[in-house]
Amino acid sequence: MKGIFWNSRGLGDLAKHNYISDLAKEHNLDFIAFIEIGRSSFSDNTLTHLCGGRDFLWHIIPPRGRSGGILMGVNLSVFAVGAIDEGNYYTKFLLQNKEDGFTWALYAVYGPAQQQYKTSFLTELAYVCSKETQPMLIGGDFNILRRPKDKNNDNFDPKWPNLFNSIIELADLREIKLSCRLYTWANDLTPPTYEKLDRVLMSTGWDLKYPKVYVEGLDRSRSDHTSLLLTQEHHSWEGVNLCSNLNWDG
Repeated sequence: MKGIFWNSRGLGDLAKHNYISDLAKEHNLDFIAFIEIGRSSFSDNTLTHLCGGRDFLWHIIPPRGRSGGILMGVNLSVFAVGAIDEGNYYTKFLLQNKEDGFTWALYAVYGPAQQQYKTSFLTELAYVCSKETQPMLIGGDFNILRRPKDKNNDNFDPKWPNLFNSIIELADLREIKLSCRLYTWANDLTPPTYEKLDRVLMSTGWDLKYPKVYVEGLDRSRSDHTSLLLTQEHHSWEGVNLCSNLNWDG
């Protein structure tokens, strides 16, 4: 299984379309989740291009104002879709693998950057995790750090990380280790600030099904966020260098 989570910071640029289309073909992606799309609709031709011409089912949450919005699609040759749900900050697909019948929930999440909305985001996240009965995979831009080392400077406020980590612990989630990058976001200041805001979490049930899984930080030239490639391998990859080009500064 392979999939992409990416805060694209808008999705009107043809270069971004081509970038994802090339990744879909190169990695044979089974799902694609875009965060902060900045648009309310896409043509069928555009959606077909984004998934490399595969038979994908898409669902969109329109942005509020100029920013936000989530677009997620899954490969119908790989998954049967049981239901689609959405909240203020997430899109959910209830999926069943056609190969083995395994049923699970795929979530794409976009946490607000504004402080005044973080409480409602974390409340919704906690509620979703407590009510979900299927194994979960949750990925996206949470816009919250987890620990001081998720940032390249000492300006760290533990308030939101502590609440976020409590939800992760209570829901029995585990973060999939990120390879190839220490951080997933950077600003344009001098010197720049680097932070790890994007991540992928999995429940115990999903971990038991897919124990050999990793997340690779890819390109950050087309957005201020790096895209995250999730890969589930059918063979042991421990000790293998997953990155041809390590980039540890963002």
